[in-house]
Amino acid sequence: MGNIWKKVVFTIFLGLLSVLVLIGTGCDGATSIRVSYPNTDPFTDEYIATVRIILSQEDWESLKENAYAKEYYKADFWFDDELVQDVAVRTKGNASLLETVRWESRRFPLAIDFNLFNRARNFHGMKKVHFNNGWSDPTLLRDVISYEIFAKMDVPSPRASLVDLWVNNMHLGVYTMTEAVDKPFLQRHFANPNGNLYKPEVVSARLDWTEEDAYKSIVIFGMEQPQPEVDPIVSLNLGGGPLGDILKAMDKEDAIPALESAGKPGGVVTSPMKRPHNLITGAGLKTNTNNPDHSSLYRLLDVLNNEPDETFPQEIEKVLDVDEALRFFAVSAGILHLDNYIGIGHNTYLYEVNGKFSLVPWDLNMTFGTFNGGIRKDGIINYYIDEPTAGPMNRFPLVDRLLSHKPYLEKYRDYLQELLDGPFSLNVILPRVDRLAELVRPYAKEDTKMFYSYEDWERCLTEDLRPPDVFEGWQAGGPSPMMPFFLSPKETSALRTNFRVSSLYELLSVDLNQEDINTLGEILEEDNYHVFLQNKFGPLESPQPPRQPGYGPNSLGLKTIITARWESVKQQLNGKRPSGSGYGAGNGASMWLADMYTFK
Repeated sequence: MGNIWKKVVFTIFLGLLSVLVLIGTGCDGATSIRVSYPNTDPFTDEYIATVRIILSQEDWESLKENAYAKEYYKADFWFDDELVQDVAVRTKGNASLLETVRWESRRFPLAIDFNLFNRARNFHGMKKVHFNNGWSDPTLLRDVISYEIFAKMDVPSPRASLVDLWVNNMHLGVYTMTEAVDKPFLQRHFANPNGNLYKPEVVSARLDWTEEDAYKSIVIFGMEQPQPEVDPIVSLNLGGGPLGDILKAMDKEDAIPALESAGKPGGVVTSPMKRPHNLITGAGLKTNTNNPDHSSLYRLLDVLNNEPDETFPQEIEKVLDVDEALRFFAVSAGILHLDNYIGIGHNTYLYEVNGKFSLVPWDLNMTFGTFNGGIRKDGIINYYIDEPTAGPMNRFPLVDRLLSHKPYLEKYRDYLQELLDGPFSLNVILPRVDRLAELVRPYAKEDTKMFYSYEDWERCLTEDLRPPDVFEGWQAGGPSPMMPFFLSPKETSALRTNFRVSSLYELLSVDLNQEDINTLGEILEEDNYHVFLQNKFGPLESPQPPRQPGYGPNSLGLKTIITARWESVKQQLNGKRPSGSGYGAGNGASMWLADMYTFK
């Protein structure tokens, strides 16, 4: 690094130091204060708190127009009558953000960082909270209920509660407020909060790779992902957050050349979905990023994928909190959280300290069968407990290796019984659903901006949002005909020319008008054309009223699926119903999302 560059960095550092140490000014110019309320708990179920995020109208419009960029803006934060000034707000999420933009909705999923501008600032001891918009849960209750169940089964779990969210004078409606899995969370749950926290994404998240594979390039739809060019200075974590995030939020991005192209032609973000370029970046290290050491992760992967059966129990207990992992998987299978490791693979944090890993759940709004992986309704209700993976067990070594060891399987089944007798017992969970529904009902009646109508909200407490049809497509809780991964060269070339995509899967998230659909009919073979339309729109091959976002149409009646699932798990434990395929096939889900990635 040249001397001029060093001086620039040093000057930036001194300027930031004054921001991080001294108390700044609020969005209205008032003197900022450090807010801490040790005697109150924002995660209450006594009422629905009102949260207001106040930022300039110009910044709010910019946030909406550039939602996929997920850049921070300065704001003030009110929780009822408690104020924290000079916080940072940004959009968050992947599919939830994509659906919000597609629907031209104002119900953006948001994240608040209390710590970005001032390392001393917190809110009830937290540095970050997330606001989830209920895009795939018509009842708005799944997040809160599911986090509670994990916590009651002694799995380290984020706290969550329901709030009524406003931005400036705009009412967004009922959201779930969830604490972030970060340093304060680790301090509450672990004796040592200074270890490596990972949030692996698809491909990396299945843990079916080793150190030898770590830097192999990820390929999607036959196209290798380009490695992003990121100046290490931009990623430097100063305690409040990465230097690049801080400078952007302060409108100082021109201080570092690497930030100048952000948001400009050639650097425009067109989707919130992040695609890692190799397996180790896909592992998603969140802490100690200034000096990463992945040796413990590599050791875990080696044990999972290479250790002989004879020595596996002794070695896995050196690198994994096995008892906690068994409780994690018992809850995941019981409440049907197929958006985590046992299903698509992601939404599971891995926390390592002193070489030993623990699991932490995340993003529970699609529990109880909403994310079904193409498994039909009966298969969701009777999801196998002894083969609790959406696809073949050998694709998920963390589950496969643990439950292949008989003592671990027996302990796991003990935890399932504890789940049925405890937080998932019908005399506990059904009244809990009723209690939360009472809180939400008056808000749902008045909220015209929800993704679903009040009638849908009320009905989905007990009834499936969209009843099964003859086709039993994915929007009815079952699989649709599988689209081809690869098309003919002629079809692929035409897709690139007309839609700038290389696969039909990429068109699933694109709004298509009638002219687009007609064009597809001309460039695709007839079978491929009809299969795509069925995957895109359902059995009628065209948009069906009422249009509803994401996986919401999959939502089964909440109290009904809870009751049916409880009975099925009980019968499987008692041997009155099959608890597995008998040959490791898992539950027959479509694995297309995991299979579309390869590495070389």
